[in-house]
This record gives sequence, structure tokens and C-alpha cells, in this order.
Amino acid sequence: MDFISSKNIFLLTRDTLKLMDKQIMKHGSRTGYILYKMLQQRGGYEKFEMAELVMLATLHDIGAYKTDDFKDNMRFEARNYMAHSVYGYLFMKYLSPMSEKAKILLWHHVDYIQIRDLNYEFKEEAAMLNLAEKIDIYKEALGDKFDISVFHRYADTKYSREALVLFGQANREHDIFHKIETEEYEKELDELMDYIMFTNEEKKSYMEMQMYALGLRTSIKVMDSVTNICVCEELAKRLNLSEKEIEKLYYGALIHDIGMLAIPDEILLAARKLTAAEIKVMRQHVSISEEILKDRLDQEVLDIVLTHHERLDGSGYPKGLREAELNLSQKILQVADTVTGLTNKRHYKEAADKEEVKNILKQEAEAGHLSKQVVDILVENYDDIKAKVNQKEEEILRLYKKLETQYKLVYEKFIRK
Repeated sequence: MDFISSKNIFLLTRDTLKLMDKQIMKHGSRTGYILYKMLQQRGGYEKFEMAELVMLATLHDIGAYKTDDFKDNMRFEARNYMAHSVYGYLFMKYLSPMSEKAKILLWHHVDYIQIRDLNYEFKEEAAMLNLAEKIDIYKEALGDKFDISVFHRYADTKYSREALVLFGQANREHDIFHKIETEEYEKELDELMDYIMFTNEEKKSYMEMQMYALGLRTSIKVMDSVTNICVCEELAKRLNLSEKEIEKLYYGALIHDIGMLAIPDEILLAARKLTAAEIKVMRQHVSISEEILKDRLDQEVLDIVLTHHERLDGSGYPKGLREAELNLSQKILQVADTVTGLTNKRHYKEAADKEEVKNILKQEAEAGHLSKQVVDILVENYDDIKAKVNQKEEEILRLYKKLETQYKLVYEKFIRK
């Protein structure tokens, strides 16, 4: 997949989550940097190995988007931290290529004395992440009053002695706190990510993870993306798009609503029709998507993303483009997105039935809003396409159910300890 580089996969993943809460990702980036310096000090890692571990460290609190209020790091740390550790571990295990390393997230909040005898390849990295995170949290809270010597009182109990030594050496050599305070560390992290390497299959998995990130807010948006993708693929095949065009359309449909992560819950999840002012805010999701995706994604894929609310007669947004300025892939996503809005349940309305959907689509085509060519194909093949959509949605729902079941089981296991 040459639509996006491995480095941009990381940057996109980080900045996608940053849309929901900048503080979590700032904490993640600082923690990742501290871990990076400790890994360097320890030695024995290739650059690409360190880059992947630092990426995981940057995302180590991904479960908190689902389970916690992260507004106060110190209170967050003092409260029940295992909920987000467990959810983050399962999210990365099932929804990313990091299934083997994902358990680092499960163990990174556990005292070292509980993991030192584990038969787990990355237990020392988990211990280093545990220390790196605690250092960042307490340094941010205490500022100049922070004293690392306090941590040494808990060597070999709460924290790994080796990790403490590694941090001390790394801090003396690299002046970690100064780099973080001046934000010089961001340049070092950026340079490290030049070495990250993903296969095409891993890139695809990480791109799909962007879609699942929407589910950290509401599973409805994941189902919307699944519907969009299926409808787009089925229409593209019947309209004889090339394999390359279908692939670009797939990724455009996959992340077309990524900017929704920045829309406030009171608007995104409103169980009513939105006001004019709220609609204006909602529409900003397109420009937000552009801001996060530009220069990171193939331009043709980006163009598909940014035109899904345009209409053939110029009545759409954000640019009011007309039919001559839109290609077939863009027109397909516009129809698929309309179908999704009609057939999927919302907080404020029930799903429309088949005949209602068909009638609305025909009216939109006759009014010059949607492509008549695309609408006709959808209407003619509605039952077959809807069956494919239902099948894919059932697969995703089974995955979510598995994740939720595993979450309860693993979480209860830790609570009982």
C-alpha cells in the first residue's frame, strides 16, 4: 500500500487520538520519549524495534479514551488504573498488528514484583514503561519539587531496579527533563519514526484502527464506517472501477469521518435534531479531517475523503463543488454516505426501511444532488448490497462483543488479586 508511509501511519494514529484529548497524547509522547532514552541506554535494539516500542508507549493510555476521565493525571493515577490498562491491551491485541507487544499495556501499571517472574518476552519493557509513565506524571504534577530518589526506595518492589538505573544514566547523558520542557524531544521522536517499518498488511490494519478509534467515542460511528465501506465496494465493482481505484475508495470510505473525533459529545451524540449553530460545528469535521490528513495521505484518497458531503449541483459543503469537478469514486462515497445516514439508527431517529431509502435516493438523484448512475445501480442491487453490509456488520459486532467479554473477564481477574 503506497498511499501512506509507515511514519505517517504513526503520526496519523497519534494525531487522530489527539483530536479526542490532547493531554492524553501529550502525556503519551513524553512517556514514549523517556522510554526511548531508556531503551537506548539499555542497548540491544534495532532502530525500528525502538520505534515500534515508542509508538506503543505513546499510545499506552488508549484505553482511557473508553474507560476514564483523564482531566487530572494525579487523580487518574491514584484511582482505578487497571480499567484502561485492560481495555488498551485488548484494543491493541484485537484491533492492531501489535498483538504480541500489546500485553506490555496490560502489565505497565502492575508493580514490578508481580511481573518479574513472568514468562513474557517483553516484561522488562513493560517495567520500563511503568517507570517512564510514573516519572512523567509526577514530574508534571510536582515540577521542580520532583525527586527521583523517592522512586529508588521502591526498587525491586514497585519499580525495576534496572529501569531506575537506566533512567538515571539516560537523564545524565541526555538531560531528559530539559528536552521535554523545551519540547526538543519532539524532534528526536520525529527522527526516530523515520525508522519505523510496516508491511502493507500492517498498514492496512493500522488504517482500520483509525476507524475503530471512532468506536472509543460511540460504536455507531464504527458501524457507519463499515456500512460506507461495504456499499462503496459493492458499487465500485458493479461500476467497473479498477482494482487500484477500489483500493483508494476503500481507504477514503474507511477514514472519511475521522474529523468527527473532534466534535463535542453534546453535538455528536445529541438525541435530537441539531440547531443551525450545531450543524455549523458538525460540518467542521471535513476541514478537521483535511488538517490531519493533508501531506500524510495520497492526494486522490484525500480528495475522496474531503468531498463526501459535496453535491452535484453545488449545494454541498465545504466547497460547493459541482459534478464536473467530481470523479466517480467521489460520487460513490456521496451515495454510500447518504445510504448510511438513512439505514443506520441514530440517537434521534430509527433506521429507514428499504422503500423509504430507495425513494429518498431517487429524489436526491432527480434533484441533481446525487449521481443518477450510482443511485440506479444501488437501487437495482439494493437487497444484495444490504445483505453484504449486514454480514460485515455482524462480524464487527462479534468482534466488539468478544472485546467486551474479554475486558470483563481480564478486569475481574485483576480486581480479585
